Amino acid sequence: MKIVTWNINGIRTFRSGIKHALDSLDADIICVQETKVTRDLLDERTAIVDGYSSYFSYSRGRSGYSGVATYCKDQATPCAAEEGLTGLLTSHNEVVGAYGDHTEFSNEELQLLDNEGRAVITQHRIKCQGKQQLITLLNVYCPRADPEKPERKQFKLQFYKLLQSRAEAILKGGSHVIVLGDVNTSHRPIDHCDPNDIDNFEDNPGRKWLNGFLHCDKSDHKRSEEDGDEEHETSLNHSEGGKFVDMFRFFHPTRTQAFTCWSTMTGARQTNYGTRIDYIFANCQLAKEQFVGADIMPEVEGSDHCPVWGQLSCSLVPSLKPPPYCTQYLPEFAGKQQKLSRFLVKMDQKSLLFSPKAELPGSQEAEEKRENLHPSGRAAAKSTTPGRALSDPGLFTFLYLLTLPQRPVQTLNKEVRGSKDLLVEVFFVGFPEAEADIRTSPLY
Repeated sequence: MKIVTWNINGIRTFRSGIKHALDSLDADIICVQETKVTRDLLDERTAIVDGYSSYFSYSRGRSGYSGVATYCKDQATPCAAEEGLTGLLTSHNEVVGAYGDHTEFSNEELQLLDNEGRAVITQHRIKCQGKQQLITLLNVYCPRADPEKPERKQFKLQFYKLLQSRAEAILKGGSHVIVLGDVNTSHRPIDHCDPNDIDNFEDNPGRKWLNGFLHCDKSDHKRSEEDGDEEHETSLNHSEGGKFVDMFRFFHPTRTQAFTCWSTMTGARQTNYGTRIDYIFANCQLAKEQFVGADIMPEVEGSDHCPVWGQLSCSLVPSLKPPPYCTQYLPEFAGKQQKLSRFLVKMDQKSLLFSPKAELPGSQEAEEKRENLHPSGRAAAKSTTPGRALSDPGLFTFLYLLTLPQRPVQTLNKEVRGSKDLLVEVFFVGFPEAEADIRTSPLY
C-alpha cells in the first residue's frame, strides 16, 4: 500500500492530464491540497478519472481558495468517507464517525473551521498478517498564520486542536490513523532553511502543538540515516509525547536540506532554500508494524510544494462500491444527467443498414415501441435533427432538469446556468425541429 500527499497549488498543475499525473505518482491513494476549486468550478474531467474514485472538499466562502481532494485507485476504494473534521457537513451514510470532544468550541467556530474546505477523510480496509483492520486517512490543508491578520493565528491553532481531537477519537475507536497533508508549520530547526533568522523558533505555538501531537524522541537528532527498524522500534517504545509519528523523520532522522516547499517569488527552489511543512503522520503501532519507507519527491515539479510518499507492507481490501460522499454521485456527474448529448441516440447509417435488429426511425416497429413507453412517445419520436434522434428517456430527463433551474447542467458539451427559459432556448438551438413537439408535450 502506497500513499502520496501533495500541495498542488491549484488544479492547473494537472493540466497535462489528470490521469497521467495521478498514474505517474504510482500510489494507491493520492491526497492533494490547495486545489482552489469550488463545486461550481469542478468539471467532469477533474472529478471523474478512470480507475479512481475521488472525494472533494471545497471552500464555502471564497472562490479559487483552499480545497482538498483524495483520489483512490479502484483497488483502494474506501468503505467510508466524509468531508470536514466536525461532522457538520455530513448528511449521508457510510461515514467515518468518531468526532471527538467539541466542548471547547462554539457551534459557530466549528462551522467556520469546516467552511474553508480543508479536510477529506477516507476509511479503508487493510489486511495485515491475514487479519482485516481499518485504516483512516485524514487529508488536511492546515491554515497559514497570516502576520497581517492576527485572527488567523488563532484560527490555525483551533484547526490544529480540532484535527488532533478527531484523529485521536478515530484512533480510540479502533482504526489505525494517518494524518497527511500541508500542515503549514516546520517542526524542528532541521526542517527550516534558516531557523536562526526566526525569533523564538522553538516557542512558536504551531511547533509546540506538533511537539504534543507527535510521539517525539529527544535522541532523534543523534540517530544516523543507517538506523535499522529495531532501533526505530526501541525509540518509539521509550519516547514520550503524542500518539503519532512523523514518518519521514522516522526513516531519515538526521537528513538535512530535506524541504517540501519553496518560495516562487525568489526562485528559492533552485537553491533549495525552503521548509518542510508537508507530512505523513501515522499512529505508533502502524508506524512500527506496517511502514517500510517514506520520503520526499523534490524532483517532481509543477507546484511550489513537492509530493511526499509513504509505503506500507499491508494490502488494501477494496469496497465493492464507493461510499455516498464520492464525487461520482453528485447530481451534476451522476449517470445520464451529465450532458444532454448523452440523451441523444446517434443514428449510425452503417449499423442501420447491416444490423438485422435495427429499427429505422419512423418504422412501424419503432413507432409502436415508443407509443408503448408513453402517450407522448409519438410526438417525441417524429422530431429529429439530421443524424440524431431524441429518445423518450432523454426527453423525460431533460424535462426533469428544467425543474432544477439553478443547478449546473452540461448542455451540448457546454455548461449552462440560469433560468428554465435559457436552458430551453439553448436546447432548441441544437434541436430546432423538436421545439414544437416538446412545447406541446403534456410533460412540458
